[in-house]
Amino acid sequence: MAGGILVLGWLCLMIGLGVIGPAVSSLVGSFGQMVGSMIHITGSPSPGASGVASDAPVIDPPDQPTTNVASADLTVRLPTAIVGLSGYSCRLYVTLPNAQPALVAEAPVKGTSTLVFPSLTLAKGLNTFTATISAPGGIESAASQPVTITLDVTRPKITITSPKDGASVAGTSVTVKGKTQPASEVQIKDDANNATATATADDTGLFSIPITIASGPNGLTVTVTDPAGNGNTAQITVTRGSGKLGVRLSSTVYTFDRKRLPTSVTFTAVVIGADGRPVSGATALFTVTVPQVQPFVSALIPTNASGRATYTVAIPKGTMTGLGVADVLITMPNGTQTTTDHVALQVQ
Repeated sequence: MAGGILVLGWLCLMIGLGVIGPAVSSLVGSFGQMVGSMIHITGSPSPGASGVASDAPVIDPPDQPTTNVASADLTVRLPTAIVGLSGYSCRLYVTLPNAQPALVAEAPVKGTSTLVFPSLTLAKGLNTFTATISAPGGIESAASQPVTITLDVTRPKITITSPKDGASVAGTSVTVKGKTQPASEVQIKDDANNATATATADDTGLFSIPITIASGPNGLTVTVTDPAGNGNTAQITVTRGSGKLGVRLSSTVYTFDRKRLPTSVTFTAVVIGADGRPVSGATALFTVTVPQVQPFVSALIPTNASGRATYTVAIPKGTMTGLGVADVLITMPNGTQTTTDHVALQVQ
């Protein structure tokens, strides 16, 4: 090759001096092109021998980017140009917060276009992985696009804002509101009727879930599962009803015309238990007082299946004008609870 270059130089000199004619000059030009081609071929190394760097590999995103398992598998797709070449390898790096990338695994390139790096140890928090191709001679490709896996082993916090524990609810359902880790699954179960309701907390962690409740006490269990799979629970109790024994007294007549006496009037007491259900078998004692007449006192009247007890009395002729009152005293079947109500009467 060196001799050819010397010959080419001598011929160029002769042409410049006019010693060699145009025909020979054309021949020299062709010879120069051939020598140049030989130089180019000789200076172009083959990939296997010289270690020409390849394109960057690609890391497949994991199925679960947030996990509570302290290890993960990653699949790397290799550039097709290097598949099957010897001397090439794939390097996997991890970068932790406030740290430099660290080599965690390296595997030789074989005859397939993918490599699986199994059981990679994860640190708590963010683990950002990148991959490169290492070529013979110490040449390394650019890094792949990063893939991040978050190791989260902390149970999600649960704050229930409504209803308050021990609250009484008048309706057939209640909406449980609260806050937890964003994107967590929230499930509520009622131990009184086995009803369940499920929703996903929004990107601020808020949730609002309605659930059907039974009459009486309802134990509600709120279970939260965060995106990593960590779980936590909280419990509250709500009572459908007033939460206490109650009675409502009504009358068929509240105002009496003295000129039209006697007048019959019926009083009805409806008894509702603490669980919001009608109370059957309680006893009602009615007392009716009007001006210038001895009070009317009923016998003990039991409530029926609807929780009702009624008492009818005639307001007699001769009753004077003025205000009166009707009272009822309710005693539960076990005799340990009582409640009262009253309505105002008027004779005019």
